[in-house]
Amino acid sequence: MPRLRKREWIIVLVAVIAALTVGIPTGMALADPAPAATDQVNNECDDILGSGTPEYMYCRWMAKTPKDALDVVRFWARNDGEKLKEAVPYPGPVLFCMDKTNKGPGMQDCADKDQVLCKYDHSAGKYVCKDTDGNVTKPPAKACQGGEFDCSGGGSASGTPTTTSGETTSGATPGPTSSTLADPDAQPVDDPNAQTQTDPQTQTQSDPQTQSDPNGEQAPQVETSNGPQDQESVAPEPTPSVTAPRPDRSTEPRPDPSTEAQPTATPKASKAPLAAPNDATGKAAATAIKLGMRVWIEGELAPAWTAGKDQFDAAVASMAAQASRPGVVGVKFAQDLGYWGFKSADDVRRFVKESSAALRAAIPAGKQLAVDVVVPEMGCGANEPCQAALRAKYPLISRANVEKYVLTGDVDHVNVSSGLFASEYGKYKITPDKALRNQWIGVRARGWDTRVHVGAREVGLAHSGANKLTAAQAEAAAKLRVDLPLQAGVQTVMLWTHRQEWDGATWRLLDQGLTTNTMWKALQARKGLGRLSITFDASDPEKGITQDLTKLAEVFDEVYIHSQ
Repeated sequence: MPRLRKREWIIVLVAVIAALTVGIPTGMALADPAPAATDQVNNECDDILGSGTPEYMYCRWMAKTPKDALDVVRFWARNDGEKLKEAVPYPGPVLFCMDKTNKGPGMQDCADKDQVLCKYDHSAGKYVCKDTDGNVTKPPAKACQGGEFDCSGGGSASGTPTTTSGETTSGATPGPTSSTLADPDAQPVDDPNAQTQTDPQTQTQSDPQTQSDPNGEQAPQVETSNGPQDQESVAPEPTPSVTAPRPDRSTEPRPDPSTEAQPTATPKASKAPLAAPNDATGKAAATAIKLGMRVWIEGELAPAWTAGKDQFDAAVASMAAQASRPGVVGVKFAQDLGYWGFKSADDVRRFVKESSAALRAAIPAGKQLAVDVVVPEMGCGANEPCQAALRAKYPLISRANVEKYVLTGDVDHVNVSSGLFASEYGKYKITPDKALRNQWIGVRARGWDTRVHVGAREVGLAHSGANKLTAAQAEAAAKLRVDLPLQAGVQTVMLWTHRQEWDGATWRLLDQGLTTNTMWKALQARKGLGRLSITFDASDPEKGITQDLTKLAEVFDEVYIHSQ
């Protein structure tokens, strides 16, 4: 090979630099490894879902990689969530219609002059309401019962609740005659374009791609509706404690629906004045609120509904009283709706409709209603024999029926249970991990999140006895049962349980005596997300209500307290 002169070397060097400057980016674009990764995801989508289905389209076009999700988490969680705290004011606005003849839904038929928009005033610590002209005004009288709204109409800085006639009440709890002074027909209506005050985690985290750091740093430009990703290749083999028996709906004892009485009349809620009780549930709620946790009151109304009007009225009144405490987000009134206690889908639909109407009439305006559901067939993916078998075995909780129960506007928040029916899926060679992915892709693809707030209810992380997971195994379990649902777009992940007796054993997330374990450390690493919740029975704490909740606040920002 002939030697190159100096001038020729210069020409070659210029050519190489030009190639590096122009050719490499082009070549990288043409040889970008992303298409190969996409093809891999597409193959998985086709394998577990079947091409041409809505679930396949979501998996194919909307799913992002775990790294994208991690970038978002790192941006908003760094420095103890500093950017997250500064990003958006909390909580969001609430819209009311003051026309008592307007029966909704939404703001339908509500004239502009009758609309009242209430926004949270951090300096006052209350919602301040204004009419369409921008003048400070009072919300409907029912909104004043919880003490969260400024009901002075601009006439008092203290925001002392007043009646519609202008008389003040003695504090947040209405007097015995307040029901005769209030306007019971004023309809609170949620603005479909606005967040309610009880959804802080969505407002502060739901749209990081459009928010910017107050200091000028731009958030990662990725979608937050990250679809489930394949994590099986990195998850360690589970120890016996991972596969230890979990509560299984096929064996869990439930009341026999054939022995339960049916309602003899349409139940109605009690109109008694609300006063937050000071029982164990009330003390737990007050403690959790002081710790900065979002609080739900949970109970089961189905047995009272089937027992008749008197029992139903009493149960509604009890739950409404607990929910009247300022700071309580709302009420969850059904667990695994339709799985037990009912004979027909029509009965379930009536129960949801009547319970919703009774609770909304009894609890302060702005509180939310929630239920838990389980939909066995959604874990089947595209496996049609599996779908058909589970629909036949559990007809009241088929996907079609559950959607009729909860996507009607009667409830605001739906927690979808997972970690169940593993033995059923195993018959069709569907692993628990794949069933979980199938479920969350299906929920997202069918647009549930456009109709209700969607959460996850996960029973697979609690253990009996001492926790035996290694740090790697605990992290893998958290990725599957916490990260995966969040990547699929759910707003919160509720974990069962802090402490509960079941099947002759005590089940916990922590070890006995509130002792930290590897699972707890894995969950602590996700504290900055602000999206973890826990179930808590105030009548059976590990050490004491305050001690237990203080420990739980290390990980959880939300707690569901069982109503006594």
